[in-house]
Parts: sequence; structure tokens; C-alpha cells
Amino acid sequence: MTTTITQITCDLNEQVDNRYALVLEIAETAKKLLEDAKEKQGLDLFSSSGSTSPEKVIYQALIMKVSEIDIGNGLIG
Repeated sequence: MTTTITQITCDLNEQVDNRYALVLEIAETAKKLLEDAKEKQGLDLFSSSGSTSPEKVIYQALIMKVSEIDIGNGLIG
């Protein structure tokens, strides 16, 4: 999954003017996703998963950001 994250990040990096803003947006999205996951786990008494991996949350945040930006050829990664 790390290779996929790296490729998506490179593609995004080439498409935006303000990379600093991009990093902040992805970090905020990842933070919200992580908080939502923790909240759901707290409410679900029968949940079998103990935690959400940070890598998965970052990947989801990247995918959400990619869906907002046209990468040209329509392919992610």
C-alpha cells in the first residue's frame, strides 16, 4: 500500500499549485476520518476491529482529495 500512497501523492503533487495547502487539507481529512472511526468503534459494542491503521486513514484521505482533482488521464496512481 505504501507504493500506492507514494504514487498518488506524486500525482497530486504535480497537479496543485500550493503543496503546503494540499498537505494541510489531507492532514485535516485524515484527522476527521480517524476521529470518525474512533467514534464508531466506541459506539459499536460488537466491533471486532481494535483500531484503524494510520496508513489506511491517510490512504482514504488521499483518495478523497484525488476525487476532487483531475489528474489528467483519469487514472489514480
